[in-house]
Formats: sequence, structure tokens, C-alpha cells
Amino acid sequence: MKPTKSPQQVRIWHPLIRIIHWLLVAIFIANYFILEAGSQWHQWLGYTAATAIAVRIIWGFVDKSYGNFETIELSKQALQEHLQHLKQRRTPIDSGHNPLGWLMVFAVILLFLGLGTTGFMMEEIDQFFGNSTLEEIHEWLANLLYAAAIIHVAAVLITGWRGRIELIRPMITGKRFKR
Repeated sequence: MKPTKSPQQVRIWHPLIRIIHWLLVAIFIANYFILEAGSQWHQWLGYTAATAIAVRIIWGFVDKSYGNFETIELSKQALQEHLQHLKQRRTPIDSGHNPLGWLMVFAVILLFLGLGTTGFMMEEIDQFFGNSTLEEIHEWLANLLYAAAIIHVAAVLITGWRGRIELIRPMITGKRFKR
């Protein structure tokens, strides 16, 4: 009788990256769907999101694992390799962000920073209080972030299915199983 091989775990996402990810999800849901725009809670959660983004940017240069900005590959070859993995339905088990995933990371960072900046300007700089153009920009950024979130969730589901790779559990536990 052959002994069964137990699965090994591959560490993918550091706890800080996961905490920031889910914190941003919660803040976006609260500020976009639940809280009144401009309320005290909306403002504080917005400042918390901007702080979380700042920490994530710093961590992107400090951490030496999958979330490190030094691991970014946005070349045509990297994109072709990713698409080939999906076509073959064999995404490497120890992979982090693919080129499109990195583009989404940057889009989310920029959108949250834009929201934090415009929100701060509207609430903390008297000259911009009630400025309808700034309010419109803030609203557009929020709507773009909502669209990016929908695209992100769809991409995670499609890539996980097509590439036959766990993407959701590692963002919760930090680990992916390797057999």
C-alpha cells in the first residue's frame, strides 16, 4: 500500500498584505454603500484607507515576498506567459500577481489616493468646501473604484477557475496548498 502524500503549503501573501486588502474592502463597502457621504465616519474611514495605502506602498518596498514591488513584471513576455498558463489551465502554484493583477493593484492604489486627496481637500481646506467640481471628481473616483472592484472579483473567479489555482483562500489564510 502506497502512503498518501500530504499536501504542502506554499506561503503566498504576508498577513499585512491580507489585512490591508480586507480593510480596504470593508472601508470601500462602508463608504460607498452604507455611510452618508461627508459624515464623520465616512471621513475617518477615508483617512484610514489612505493610511492603509501608504503602509502598503512602504511594505511593497520592504517585504521580500510576493507583494514586493521588485517582483513586478509588466512585460509583453510576462503577459504572454500568464495567458499561456491560463490556456494550458496550469497556473504555477507558487505564483503571486500576474501582470494584469499588478495593473489592478496600481489602479486601486491610485484610486484610493485620489479619493483620500479629494476627500481631504473638500473637508479640511476651507477654500474647497462645497466645491462641486471636486465633489464630482471624488464621486467619479469612487465609481471607478467600484468598477475596478467588480473587474477584480470577476478576474479572480475566472483566473482561479481557468488557471486551476486557489486565489481566494490564500488571500484569507496566506497559504496555497501544493500537492
